[in-house]
Amino acid sequence: NVGCISKDDVNTLVANTISMQKHLTTSFSDIVYKKTGGNTLFVSQFLQSLWDEGLLVYSLEYNTWKWDSVAVDAKELIDDVGALMAEKIRQLPTGCQYTIKLLACLGSKFDESILTLLISKEGELNDEMRTKGKRKRTQSSNQLLLVDVAVDEGLLKKEGSKYIF
Repeated sequence: NVGCISKDDVNTLVANTISMQKHLTTSFSDIVYKKTGGNTLFVSQFLQSLWDEGLLVYSLEYNTWKWDSVAVDAKELIDDVGALMAEKIRQLPTGCQYTIKLLACLGSKFDESILTLLISKEGELNDEMRTKGKRKRTQSSNQLLLVDVAVDEGLLKKEGSKYIF
């Protein structure tokens, strides 16, 4: 159970995340703190959404991070962890969403070998339903790549050959 962190800790987190000195991020992190209440998950997801939407950008011209304080302050924030994660999942490719649904049936932890087996069995069922022999076995590697998308988005964590929700 992770609690909320102080305004100063949010500033430290923001400064470390974008590799800037704390005195340069104070006004920005004050907005982030106001929006997130210091909830570390919300801080992390909020920063990611700002970057995704172009409200937090790295300027090659000035060699530093830039943000639009007015736009950041006006940004809506989902204040429910479940709704936040559901929104993040809805933004994934459809195949990735489907794969995550399958993986959720396995529990909070699973091994890549189980995932590979699940995908291959699903592929066999799909192949039987289609014209036999016309489809190559590329679905398995494609679904493994889709799982990597979920890892990149922070929805899954990979440790060795294990995946963790």
